[in-house]
Amino acid sequence: MSSEAIFSGGAWSPFLRVLNATAWRYVQRQAGYIIELLRWPFFPILYFVALYLTYTASERETVSGYPVGGFLVVGVLGIVLWTSNLWSSGYAIEFERREGTLQSLYLTPGSRSAVVFGYGLGSLLVLVLPTAIVLGAIVLILGVEFRIGSVPSVILSFAGLLLASTALGYVLAGIFVLTRRANVIANFLQAPVYLLSGAVVPAAELPGSLQHFARVFPLSYGMDAVRNSMLAGATVNEIATSLLGLVGTSIALLALGAWLLQKVERNARNGAEIDFE
Repeated sequence: MSSEAIFSGGAWSPFLRVLNATAWRYVQRQAGYIIELLRWPFFPILYFVALYLTYTASERETVSGYPVGGFLVVGVLGIVLWTSNLWSSGYAIEFERREGTLQSLYLTPGSRSAVVFGYGLGSLLVLVLPTAIVLGAIVLILGVEFRIGSVPSVILSFAGLLLASTALGYVLAGIFVLTRRANVIANFLQAPVYLLSGAVVPAAELPGSLQHFARVFPLSYGMDAVRNSMLAGATVNEIATSLLGLVGTSIALLALGAWLLQKVERNARNGAEIDFE
């Protein structure tokens, strides 16, 4: 059965067709730049090594009760998910503007949300999967041990982490266009989120005031859920609080993202200047 046949019926078919077409276009575009295909798999290696050496130089064998290697593997995976969504789904509408196709995008009946999620899906295929393979190699080389007590808890925690990173990218898609400062904001957000999400430093070890900010980011719930399910053998019930935090904050972000994209569309229809250099 062809993809056209799969998406040919039902109320969701227009959304899925736009999603599929956007993701495929993203994959084709990225495949045309060899440096991009090489850069992304090397990024987690270099970042992981730098963090690993930092912790081992300080003679720490565990971080929040987890082995250093396992703690950082999960953290780097979260960073990659966040970064890929920041520069793909978050940059989706902005990229259309820079390419000069924004007006065409808003003249079509296709869903703008499908375009944003299509960018995110494309980055998952081109950027995240190769990176996950590289992290798997790191796990084998260092002999990182996992304690998985419940496969469903691992699946749900990974799904929640993916949902959280996608929801953040969805919100940024509207913010980047409305603020007219996409590149500045994107670069500003990268390092603070690395810190506040618990990716490289446990949120519990941050100063008290920063711990409150850390919980603003749903990624921190995702990091907790994945680490507990993969490194501590946690069951679904034991990570239920983290999962609820993931779902709650992600739903709020998705609602905010939908509102922001509607605002961008209203501005476009009312003749506001959103297609500029």
